[in-house]
Amino acid sequence: MSSSPAQLLPDRLPLLALHNIVIFPLLAVTITARRREDIELLLNCQKKNELLAIANQRRAGAFPLAFDNIHPVGTACRVSQAQLNHNSQLEAVLEGVCRISFLRMLNTSEPIQALIAGYQEREQHSDSATQMLMESSLSLLKVCCAAGQPLPEAATSLLDRINNPGHLADLIIIYLQPDFTIQQQALSLTNPRDRLKLVHQLLYESQKKLNKGEAANPPDGARWPRHTGMRNDSENEELNELKKRVSELELSDQIRKTITKELERLERMNPASPDYHNILHYVEYVSELPWQDENQENLDLKKAEKILNEDHYGLDKIKERILEHLAVRQLNQETKGPIICLVGPPGVGKTSLGKSIARAMGREFIRLSLGGVHDEAEIRGHRRTYLGAMPGKIIQEIKRAASRNPVFMLDEIDKLGRDFRGDPASALLEVMDPEQNNSFVDHYLNLPFDLSRVLFIATANQSETIPAPLLDRMEIIALPGYSEEEKKSIACRYLLDRQRENHGLKEERMVFTDEALDDIIDHYTRESGVRNLEKMIGKIMRKCARDKVVGKTLPKSITSRDLPKLLGPTRHHKELAAAKSKIGIVTGLAWTPSGGDILFIEAALMESEKGENLTLTGSLGEVMKESAQTALSYLRSLSPTYGIEGDFFEKHLIHIHIPSGSIPKDGPSAGLAIFLTLLSLASGRIADHQVAVTGEISLSGRILPVGGIKEKVLAARRAGLTKIVLPRENLKNLEELPVAARNEMKFFGIETIDEAVPLVIPTLNHVLKEGGIQKSHAQQNVTFSVPTRVT
Repeated sequence: MSSSPAQLLPDRLPLLALHNIVIFPLLAVTITARRREDIELLLNCQKKNELLAIANQRRAGAFPLAFDNIHPVGTACRVSQAQLNHNSQLEAVLEGVCRISFLRMLNTSEPIQALIAGYQEREQHSDSATQMLMESSLSLLKVCCAAGQPLPEAATSLLDRINNPGHLADLIIIYLQPDFTIQQQALSLTNPRDRLKLVHQLLYESQKKLNKGEAANPPDGARWPRHTGMRNDSENEELNELKKRVSELELSDQIRKTITKELERLERMNPASPDYHNILHYVEYVSELPWQDENQENLDLKKAEKILNEDHYGLDKIKERILEHLAVRQLNQETKGPIICLVGPPGVGKTSLGKSIARAMGREFIRLSLGGVHDEAEIRGHRRTYLGAMPGKIIQEIKRAASRNPVFMLDEIDKLGRDFRGDPASALLEVMDPEQNNSFVDHYLNLPFDLSRVLFIATANQSETIPAPLLDRMEIIALPGYSEEEKKSIACRYLLDRQRENHGLKEERMVFTDEALDDIIDHYTRESGVRNLEKMIGKIMRKCARDKVVGKTLPKSITSRDLPKLLGPTRHHKELAAAKSKIGIVTGLAWTPSGGDILFIEAALMESEKGENLTLTGSLGEVMKESAQTALSYLRSLSPTYGIEGDFFEKHLIHIHIPSGSIPKDGPSAGLAIFLTLLSLASGRIADHQVAVTGEISLSGRILPVGGIKEKVLAARRAGLTKIVLPRENLKNLEELPVAARNEMKFFGIETIDEAVPLVIPTLNHVLKEGGIQKSHAQQNVTFSVPTRVT
């Protein structure tokens, strides 16, 4: 018993990628190779009489070849002939052997080797249903041949003798020559009967067209009934309607000239040509774009302000910026749309804010997620020379909105990628530049489109990962995290009602006590926004919905005592201030993506044996380690001033540890707290545990400003602290705090390390005076009262 071709295949073959050419088993096809790598591969396979794996690319011309850019089913071929022509191109004849599937690429450098699996065609002539399908397909084929160019005698004789449904389907597909998509679909159908069903359907549809006096539209050179070249009534009506639609558009002379030229090409072109439908689709797409259509803006500031306040709690700076834009639009209708970038942690309402802005302005809202986008064509589109070309996402969404002045949200702009397919961030430069986007050119349209009327709003979790040229074109508006009071207000105003309605409990008026909401915020969520808070509320509502369905009586209120039963044990521990002051422990402040937190900087002293003087633990980053080294060096340089023996640091090893060692920590803002911890340990004096400290230090003793002040202060307030020592330059950031927090706490703005020492280690005050260090003017009045300003 002889083996089938699929059984004789090796498990790996050299790979040649083609485009728009499908090679079926039993078919010989002549191809022309132009790339040097392809020519070498074909000649080598012919010389060694080796098989070759043929795959079809999804996107033409994409090299180096990626596995996701080829169709999963291809053909194993033999190179029967190969000859160089006068243009130094190789003309090769490839004979299809059998279908293969591609499992993976074994390498990316050429020649590419692919791991493959072959398919074996089985005889199915004993199946009566399959036999009837074969006979019906042959009958339909003869009808089509009688109406057009007949089959060669050799092909007719072969069809009469064939008893394999898969082979019959392949031969009919070769004769029909449908478009590439259908050919690839037929190649991918490894079940012979499924292929025959596809072929039978194609033949049936062709026969219906012939009965109506129409002809099929095969590609050039296909063996199929010839088209007369005359356009039928429906085609003429379609073309006339398109011309009328284009004539009614308000277009610039350049655009109208281009579209008119394409319409003239359509009138002269045979509808059987493959280019006919490509040009027709292009003109239709261009005619449907909103070249002049736009939404009537709502320029009523009071109404817009009311809508913004209804949809979002707080966010005063954002609302103020939008109202300023509307005011400018009232005074100057031709102003260019600004590019706004909302930067903030997850869950603070960046995306939903875009919808509110669109509603307040009376415009259409579009959202495009850029997270993970690697292909430049996603922004600029594909050129029309490529098969399946289409415009980029920008033009697609503008067309869908049917307006040239929507609110266009570019979500997650900090997560753009780049690879061999291009750099989407560079493609966005023209889109995001108000000086250029009035003539944005999409590769598919190849016509300038005015984007200056669009209000672009980008969102990002952090600005550091946004490319600098793109960042320079945007106006950054930071959205800090919410305080506990703000989260509670948002829950009461928006989240509770929304979750009741979502879970079918709209008629139930369950209330959450203040203590319950406080516990959910403090012990079940740890975030800057309110996304997880809404999830926890939704979890409670689901349990209540289940109880209602089974007939249980729902509680009128949810209290703190109910939470362990509804949400399980607490997930987060709320860090509280130390119970009492100790030597070598200072309370620091930290910023995290989920909000602020307090840190206990701890130091221990031991005798040094190996000459080491500093050990750091607690998952500290390089910047924080450098801050610790700076703090130690500055302290050693002023040892006599603080009453520390000169050889103290040579004799002792200092171990600094920051608890929660599994959580990575980095940044320079703990420098001041580390210095005060070392000073408390070396001097043997207690540090005040009720004072929280933040600030970067320099080797000359200056205190430099840091970020995340609002989050850090709110974290200190949660922990029960009321005194904050911070850089004097950061005092201006305290205006972002809620009024209640500003009134409850005392802030000490300092410029040098020496000003901080009496505030945190009061017993060292007389030592500083004896050492000749005088308090500065700011230190003599250390309590900085932030003026209360209700906004």
